Amino acid sequence: MKIVKRQKTVEYNVYIADDGKEFDNKKDCAFHDRLVHGEIKICEECKGKGYFIEEYEDDNYHTGAPEIYTRHVDCKCCKGKGYLEKKTVWE
Repeated sequence: MKIVKRQKTVEYNVYIADDGKEFDNKKDCAFHDRLVHGEIKICEECKGKGYFIEEYEDDNYHTGAPEIYTRHVDCKCCKGKGYLEKKTVWE
């Protein structure tokens, strides 16, 4: 058996935002551009996560002992998106 080292060249797309930042994903690049241009902003309520982790206490069905459960609740401010969109209103 013989071992030979070879080099591979791989081509891939790079998406460059208006401010020069590079992304591998087109969706992330578009999101960053909208954020930089002020079309959207990160939600201040949930800090961009889009949800809150809520803890609640409930009795166990079998034993009757209280247990603490957690669940994800969508942010009411951004409706689970993690960001707020800019709106202009004509009056």
